[in-house]
Order: sequence, then C-alpha cells, then structure tokens
Amino acid sequence: MKIEGNELIGIYLLLVSNEEKLDANQKLVRYNIEKEIFKYLSIEEMESIGELYAKKVDVLGKKL
Repeated sequence: MKIEGNELIGIYLLLVSNEEKLDANQKLVRYNIEKEIFKYLSIEEMESIGELYAKKVDVLGKKL
C-alpha cells in the first residue's frame, strides 16, 4: 500500500485533530507522517496545511 499527496495530508490532519484520543501506535504514525511532511514543506506551509487541504491544494505535489 502506498499513501501519498493529499491522502497522506488528510490522514495527518485527522490524527492531529484527534491527538488527545490517540493511543501510542497512532501517535507514532502521526509523528512519522509529520517528520516525512517536514522534509518537503516549510514551517509556514505546515502552519497553513489545514487551509490548503480544505481548498484541495496539492501541497506536496509530486514530492510524495
């Protein structure tokens, strides 16, 4: 299975929005996704990632 682009961003945003409910495994997945996304996006882009995702902007493009 390969998850990339906005699919990955969507999962990341779901995990972040429910962080207080996550178990240890889910927190690890959130951390690993975040680490991967930060390889390609700036801090400013990460701060607005929810807005960009809502507007269906492909923030990662062909990067992931």
